Amino acid sequence: MPAHEYYHNWNLRNRDLAQTLEHYLIRGFPPGSFTTAVLANDLYSAVARADHWNRPAIAEIVQTVAQICPVHAYGSYEAVKAWLKDADGRRSKYATWKMLQGPIEQELDEVPF
Repeated sequence: MPAHEYYHNWNLRNRDLAQTLEHYLIRGFPPGSFTTAVLANDLYSAVARADHWNRPAIAEIVQTVAQICPVHAYGSYEAVKAWLKDADGRRSKYATWKMLQGPIEQELDEVPF
């Protein structure tokens, strides 16, 4: 797989999920229902909505979200909505800070489970 530019060191085997999380954090793009449920800490819904690639990796995904995402970007559906709306400017400030640090190059292999 070619190298892609990211502002976070995603330690995920699913390249599409890493891109989704990157777009959510930096650009405020709404993630799909599975990723939204993970970000909202609604793990029952996340399991129910997970596809065959993400279901066996839910623990890895949750751990990565907890390690990489800013605390205001996850934890409840309200937190996810506030991050997307950039209600208090936190997302914009965070994105600017990450962009000033510059992108990191990493290889993310899309490995089906």
